[in-house]
Amino acid sequence: MNDRLSKVSIILPTCNGARYIRRSIDSCLRQTHRNIELIVVDDGSTDETPEIVSSIRDRRTSYVKHDTNRGLPLALNTGFAKATGDYLTWTSDDNFYAEHALQHMLSFLENNSREFVYADFYRFTHDDLSDLERVKLPDDPSLQEENHVGPCFLYSRRVKDVVGDYDQDTAESEDYDYWIRVSKKFSMHHLAEPLYFYRHHLRSMPSSRYWEIQVVATLVRVKNEVQDVNQATKYLLELMSRMQARHDARSGVLKPFISTGLGRRVAKSVFSTPLIRRLYRSKVDRPSNGTTVSESIRKLLSDFSTGRLAFEEARQSIAGLAVGD
Repeated sequence: MNDRLSKVSIILPTCNGARYIRRSIDSCLRQTHRNIELIVVDDGSTDETPEIVSSIRDRRTSYVKHDTNRGLPLALNTGFAKATGDYLTWTSDDNFYAEHALQHMLSFLENNSREFVYADFYRFTHDDLSDLERVKLPDDPSLQEENHVGPCFLYSRRVKDVVGDYDQDTAESEDYDYWIRVSKKFSMHHLAEPLYFYRHHLRSMPSSRYWEIQVVATLVRVKNEVQDVNQATKYLLELMSRMQARHDARSGVLKPFISTGLGRRVAKSVFSTPLIRRLYRSKVDRPSNGTTVSESIRKLLSDFSTGRLAFEEARQSIAGLAVGD
């Protein structure tokens, strides 16, 4: 198939993305590969997003709006259900493409008879493009531990036909879940070119929120059988230990020492080692109705892996064991 003729569908989900969405849209419409369709899926915005999108006078753009916020996985599914392209991708309302991004990824796929490609990207903070950080991704995405695909990718319609929709239960890790499912059916290839600009927002994330995101990612790994119950339990317990240590440090338990130069060096070293698990075992494995936290997590994961517990039930139950902020 000639890459000049191949049509690429770009799905752009958004919710109250008025601040940055125009640049994201422009980066799609200014691609050197011109045969595209851009489907903006507005997931219940209450800001000026609809007006911004309606001001676009490019026939390659279409707009779909959910009356209420239904979450990113469902917004993606809405968009892909309307896509007519030979190749598919999606982008975020606060990020943007290099002008030749689609052309380079498409050429790679078609010249090498491949189905899925992911590319390196630049990371920047807020609106500051003066200090770009190139993020180089591995040739092997190593999805058994975390998501190494990144935000810039392109795949064939055949991938969608085989793998199906995004799983609405996996919100916060919907892309990770999808890539694992893709990796079981198709080879995933790395293009070592930075073709995307990823906006990093500096915000303080509560530990409970971070914990919940990691719980979802862990359930995704168990669901897709790339991590067993024992491995998942160990990971979550070690994460809880590190969170507890940082929480205690912030609360003043270790604050006087950590405020010194030596203390900061020791804390940086200790917080990243298995020693934390032993130091805080009494906190993490505290008894609860005669059952330790580790036993509770293992039981919940086991019930989830065998189908006795639904994804959302497992998420809520394990997330409820978070170390407090």
